Amino acid sequence: MELTPVQLNYDFGKLFKTTKSYIDNYNKNNFELKSRINANHRATAELITRLYAKQLNKAISRGDSFEDGFPGFKTYNPSLASCKGCTVRTIINHKERLKAAGFIIKEVHHGKTGIELWINPLIFDERVKKIHPLVQEHQEQKNNNSDVNCLINVTGTLQEHHKNTEESWISNFDNAKANELEPAFLQGLVNNFWNYARSKLFPDDIFSKEEELKVLENITTTIYRNFEVKGSYKDWKDYQDGLYERVEMVKRWLDRNPYRWIPSAHLYFHPHNKRNNFKSTYQWFLKQQNLKRNIRNRILIQKAEKEWLDHDKGEGKHKDKSRLQLFRLQLKHLESYRDKTLLKVYENSLQRILSKKLTQ
Repeated sequence: MELTPVQLNYDFGKLFKTTKSYIDNYNKNNFELKSRINANHRATAELITRLYAKQLNKAISRGDSFEDGFPGFKTYNPSLASCKGCTVRTIINHKERLKAAGFIIKEVHHGKTGIELWINPLIFDERVKKIHPLVQEHQEQKNNNSDVNCLINVTGTLQEHHKNTEESWISNFDNAKANELEPAFLQGLVNNFWNYARSKLFPDDIFSKEEELKVLENITTTIYRNFEVKGSYKDWKDYQDGLYERVEMVKRWLDRNPYRWIPSAHLYFHPHNKRNNFKSTYQWFLKQQNLKRNIRNRILIQKAEKEWLDHDKGEGKHKDKSRLQLFRLQLKHLESYRDKTLLKVYENSLQRILSKKLTQ
């Protein structure tokens, strides 16, 4: 039976994973720093793999079965440099390192018509019938930072987060104030998020029009739930700001270690990628937000306690106020944060202060 071109396509995500595995294994067996493949070399290898796969898939769509062997990857050094945002000399140096690692097994110069590279066949030894997610559905990976699975409240105790999901956030939109927002506004949210995420997380990646449309489709489904939940303009603006913060968190995480990586954009926002997709950053984001609130609340409580101590000494800016006036002033200020936990901790703090005063 004759196979259709779709059944023989190379999947970018699978190639990305294979490339990463090859380089990781190479580095594991090479202890000298000068001979290892660093993050910049790795990025060049991934770029070459991606562009080469595009050439192969295009040939497959024309009916080429590669019975006489794989063709080389035809390109130009200046083109690779332009794609990666570096100099031609840097590309040449990176190719030499990749040759030494066995990733590039052959290079032929064709003068004005460019160069031709042959990649290690281990990278392209399997084609797929359809695009698979990077990991299997419903498969979880234990995180060493297990506290990510819990939230820390102002008292430092751990809380379960089974109700603190991204779905619950969107579902809690104020439907009473929700109007039918313009489709252009909603699509603008998707486009603006993608442009922001692309500039921060995928600055060197090149996307065809079809690939970009697929990424936008995945983002709409995974991140925005196809806008099935109605929300007000403020609801969506607050949600969008949170998304931007999560992108920044991932960017900082990547910047701290050159060997860290995230999947390709198509897989990172894929609804079936349950392990290492962008959606999983929500719990991480909640933990960070909770830690920020924890620190903020501690500072507010410490400030309130000091005001009481100063007041008892007849010092501070509230020395002329009565204790009831001071209490009402502090309570009004703390209520403005709309944090019930903060008010509970304030109540406990005030009881300790009063109890201590009575025992003196």
